[in-house]
Amino acid sequence: MSEQLFVCNKCGNYTPLVQKSDRLPDNVEHHYAECQSCGYRSTFFYTNPKIKALLNKQKNTPFLTKKKERLTKEIKKHMDELRNKIESE
Repeated sequence: MSEQLFVCNKCGNYTPLVQKSDRLPDNVEHHYAECQSCGYRSTFFYTNPKIKALLNKQKNTPFLTKKKERLTKEIKKHMDELRNKIESE
């Protein structure tokens, strides 16, 4: 099996894609990949209990329904708000 690589957002080098996560204050989880060349953490997303509950609800909702579409938009909104809040601190 071949190793998946990603391009670091900081140094531009290719590095193995190893997904990691850290627990932050207020039950927030930071999901990212760390560059082996420079150590920069490229963020995939942040999540919290509210977002996890919405993701679980979305997972159990049938595809191609208005409810699934609405949940997807709501999850994206909450994830964007959480990312903006954390990265502006």
